Parts: sequence; C-alpha cells; structure tokens
Amino acid sequence: MVEQDSNDEPADRLLTRISQTRQQLIDAGTQRASKETPALSAAEAPFELPPTWVWTPLGNVQNFVNGFTFKSQEYQTEGVGIVRIGDIQRGEISTDGMKLVATRYLTELDERLHVRPGDLLIAMSGATTGKLGFNGTNSTFLLNQRVGKLDFLEVNSNYAHLFLQTQVQENLRISSGSAIPNLSTTQINSMPFPLPPLAEQHRIVAKVDELMGLCDRLEAVQGQRRGVRVRLNRSSLDRLTSVSGVDRAGRSGLSAAWQRVCDHFEVLYDTPETLPDLRQTILQLAVQGKLVPQDPNDEPAEELLEKLKARREELIANGDLKKSKTVPLTDDDIDITVSDHWQWSRLNDLVEVMNSGWSPACEPNPTNDESEWGVLKTTSVQSFVFWEHAHKRLPDNLEPRPEAEAKPGDLLMTRAGPQNRVGISCLVRAVRPRLMISDKIIRFHLIEPFMYDEFVALCLNAGVSQEHIEKSKSGMAASQMNISQTKFRMTPIPVPPHAEQKRIVSKVTHVLSQLTRLESTLTRREATRTQLLTAAIH
Repeated sequence: MVEQDSNDEPADRLLTRISQTRQQLIDAGTQRASKETPALSAAEAPFELPPTWVWTPLGNVQNFVNGFTFKSQEYQTEGVGIVRIGDIQRGEISTDGMKLVATRYLTELDERLHVRPGDLLIAMSGATTGKLGFNGTNSTFLLNQRVGKLDFLEVNSNYAHLFLQTQVQENLRISSGSAIPNLSTTQINSMPFPLPPLAEQHRIVAKVDELMGLCDRLEAVQGQRRGVRVRLNRSSLDRLTSVSGVDRAGRSGLSAAWQRVCDHFEVLYDTPETLPDLRQTILQLAVQGKLVPQDPNDEPAEELLEKLKARREELIANGDLKKSKTVPLTDDDIDITVSDHWQWSRLNDLVEVMNSGWSPACEPNPTNDESEWGVLKTTSVQSFVFWEHAHKRLPDNLEPRPEAEAKPGDLLMTRAGPQNRVGISCLVRAVRPRLMISDKIIRFHLIEPFMYDEFVALCLNAGVSQEHIEKSKSGMAASQMNISQTKFRMTPIPVPPHAEQKRIVSKVTHVLSQLTRLESTLTRREATRTQLLTAAIH
C-alpha cells in the first residue's frame, strides 16, 4: 500500500519495546501479569511480509480485557451506558437502545472495564462474532460480558482495526462448532498479526483514509448517476403510459414517447435492476390498448359484453351459476388513458367459478416424483408466470383432496401472505399432476369463450385492476395481509375485442421474453465486470 522507509525503526525493535512497556505496566500494578503468547514459527506465517515487518501473535501487542457480567435487573433509566454485543454496529458503538446501569460502577469496577473514546471493541459471541467497533463518542461506557476490549501498546489502533476487519469471516469460522458461536481470549491473543514499523502504520492509515475518501466520492457520483437514470427512466415511462387521445387512425404521441426511450435505451437500461420498471410499463401499455394497433374489423367490445351477459343469465337460469348483485362501475374504477374503443366490466361478471384450496401441515421439501401429492406455495404464483416446483410434499398420513388439484387453465391469485406477495396473478398453462392449490390461493375460471384467460391474468398484474387489488388488501401488519373473494370480485377489468386480447398477449409474451434475454445478458456482463475487478485487485 505504501513504500517502506529504511529510516523507520524496524518492527522487531518495536516489538521489543512493547514487551518492555508491558513489563513496566505490570511492575506499576496497572496491568496484570499474563503469560506471553509464543512467537510464530515460519510455517505459521500466513503470507510473506516486507523485511522490516514481523509476524507476532496479537496478544503480544495488546492487553485484552473481557467484559463484566451485568444483570438485567440492574438496568435503569439513568446512569452510565454498558456496551453489549448488539451495540457494535457498522464499525462503531451505537447508543440507540443502549442499556444503563448506576454510575457508581465507574468507581467500583476496574478501570480496565471503562470504554473510553477511541477504544476498539470486538464481539465475542453470537451472530456478530468478530465484528469490531470504535467508541467514536465523547462518552465513557462500561464493558459488558461477551464484548472484549483491545488495548494496544504502541500500535496504531486504526491500523490494527484495518487488519482485524479482514479477519471477521475467519473469526466466525474458528468460533463455530457450538450452538452459539464464541471466541475465546486465547483464540484472539493467538491470532497472527502483521506488525509494521510504527511510522509505516501511520502512513498506511493515512493512505487508506485517502483511498476510502476517493471510494466515497466515487460512490456518491455513481449514486447521483443512478438517481439521474432513475428519474429519466420514470419520466420516459410515465410519458408512455400517460399519452392519451390515441385512436384507430394514428398514435403520434405514443410513437414520439417510445422513440425517446429507443434513442437512449443503452443509457437507460444498462444494468439488470433497471429492467423491472420497463417490464411493468410494458404490461401497463398492454392493458391500456397502446401495445398493438386496433383493427376496425374486430367484433366490438360492446357486442362481446352483450354476448357474455346473455351467457351469464343462461348459466344462472340453469342453476350453474349463483346470481349476484351487479355493482355499477364508477369513474374511479376506470382509467381514462385506456383506448376509448374498449369497455369495462367487474371481474365478478366475467367469472363462472371461484374457490380456494387446502393448506394442511406439509413437509418442507417438494415431492420427488409425480406419483406423490404436494401443495402449492403462494410463491408458485408469480406475475404472469406459474412455478410448479414451488410446492411442499403432502405427508403420507394425510389423504389428498383431488378437488383442489391444479389444472391447466386455472387462473390463480394469491390472497394471503406478506404485502408484496398478495394480489399476484397468473394462468396455469401446464402443470404436472397431483399438485393441490392452498387456501391462500384463489382459483377461478372465466365464462367462456368471451375473455382470453391470459389477458385477464395480465390485467390483474397491471393498471387499474392491480391498483384496485392493492387498495383491497387488509391486515394488521405488512407481514400478513389478505384479500377477500368479495373484494377481489369487484376488480375492474378493461375489455377489448376478443381478437385484440390475443394480439396483446402475443405481443407481451414476445417482448417479455426479449427483456428476459436482455436481463440475462446484463447479468452476465455484471458478473464479468466483477470477475475482472477481483482479478485486478488480486
């Protein structure tokens, strides 16, 4: 990192002086005598050091202090803070939520248990084992159990911190083997430590600070660039979905908006994370009637709905469909940017059958073959995509329910779970046998042959339909939300001519497959960049 200077005091001489300083502290009674850690052999050296450096056990350059066991009943609302393992966060001691004990402990306990400004601490157990943190405050705290203090002798603690940061994963490795990871004082004191001359330690810290500052500025520039790209993305995509006044004769406004996206495509979409918004915009354009041209020869949507209404009344008359009250659509239910040649309907008026499945206690693993029964998880339902592999095996002691078996042609919607996983819809185009839907999934079939299944699945994942579903979610916490069948049935659905529905689905399928290939290409490019950077650093 920095050049060696022949005028620097060699590290072996520094190590001798540290040993003398330790003995002086012991003689003065301010430091307890401890057994010196044996020197490292040549075979124990992790890597070759410059001639002026030496390898030494960490215990030979610092006095390690273990924390005091404070009892929880001693905590109070005022007093002095105690540093617990959870208070070591992001390289510093965090006072948020820090527990307090009586200030008398500052005088009653050994001063070595004081955590003064600038002291370096290490977590000794738990999930944060090996994590380090400086006391960057102006306050003095007390050291709690399972936290250790590294009190360095004539060693730049910032340099030591740089080295110890590289050892966090190794610390976790050597601390494993029990239910709770734990580092012992012996393990820490035995850790091989590369000791440079003291003057070089200072130069290393200064150089690292300089380079980290450059990294911070680079990260800030990249953040600004990402922010600009996000704003450009949103602006260009919002323009696409907000263009109105489009008719059968021409689409100049939409064409101009799309041309702006095309002209800057390589700038706007050069990383995988920029594509989800574009993918969602494609779905939005599809359900607005802006993705494919209208054909004046198509049967009008008004006639389609009239035929659908007649068929619905026939099913009710025959007892095949339960009669339900029709709830008129309002202006709030309709997207004014949708093609004015389309019509609107409630999902309820399009559906013939709607039910849900069964959620028994299942084994966590999926089935091994198609002869075994399984229950689909809600993650089997992705936006516009069905994943049959996302299921759990039904235990042998439970009888399957064939009536809940998923079939090709089922339309599915997740009705319960975390907020971001509720209200997602897809069509089951193909599925292996003996997979049942769970009761957290709503299954429904449309009145045929008026609405194209895949188009309805598309509508439920974008536009006004998706917004209605989002507003219909309820629950006490974001981790557990729900949508009732009653609210789901009220979802507004845009209705184009049947032939146009098929053209839209065909175009969406084609475009999304192109975006998937682009995402794969960008992901491979990012991986190559990372590999090249890693190789360059190595």
